Amino acid sequence: MNEKEKKEKKLNLKEMWKDPKGKAKIELCLYGIFFIGVVIFVRVMGSSTPVETTDNNSISNSFLNTIEDNYEYTIEIKMDDETYKYYGKKLGYNSSITREDTEEKEFYYLKEDKYYVLDGNGNYLLTNEDDVFPYVDYRFLNINNIKEYIKLGNRKDNYFEIKLTDLVLNYNGEGIITISIDEEEKQVIIDYTDLFKIDNENIEEVNVKINFYNIDKITTLEE
Repeated sequence: MNEKEKKEKKLNLKEMWKDPKGKAKIELCLYGIFFIGVVIFVRVMGSSTPVETTDNNSISNSFLNTIEDNYEYTIEIKMDDETYKYYGKKLGYNSSITREDTEEKEFYYLKEDKYYVLDGNGNYLLTNEDDVFPYVDYRFLNINNIKEYIKLGNRKDNYFEIKLTDLVLNYNGEGIITISIDEEEKQVIIDYTDLFKIDNENIEEVNVKINFYNIDKITTLEE
């Protein structure tokens, strides 16, 4: 566009602005341009702004998220009319474990993935995991596994519900386990009843209650 054409265009705009109809057309065009600009801006911002989602299975704000390899604990297992208790400490890869059955106590030590049981002479003798946890396999008491179960579950009012179809290969039933978390008491309660009924339908109750203490404050396993 040469200078003469530019001048003529400017004159045409000035003349249109003086005319009421022309002025209305110019204003309409300006409103149209503004509206299109707003639409484009909203679409660009909408596509670039991340959508905030809520993870109902998140335990990022739970005390469970702080538990790794330094804590004291108690475990209470209720199987029908019987109750079994454990308590001990975990420090890194090592643990001290006490199991209480009725009025008997057994003392164990875990070091470098090996279990040892205290004998009557004060010596720790090599044993195995099944000897330490004969009632409920340790994998169901391991807090790291319990965290993984929670990720598979659905949050209800104050607990998580996990379908056994997500835990047991080729299981087609409707059984579940439930996990409740008490933040104030630093307590986890797991109902494993349906899981244990798979192998023994006569079982009526299998509940596990785990309490945690002195998280990240353990310096020794000695009493």
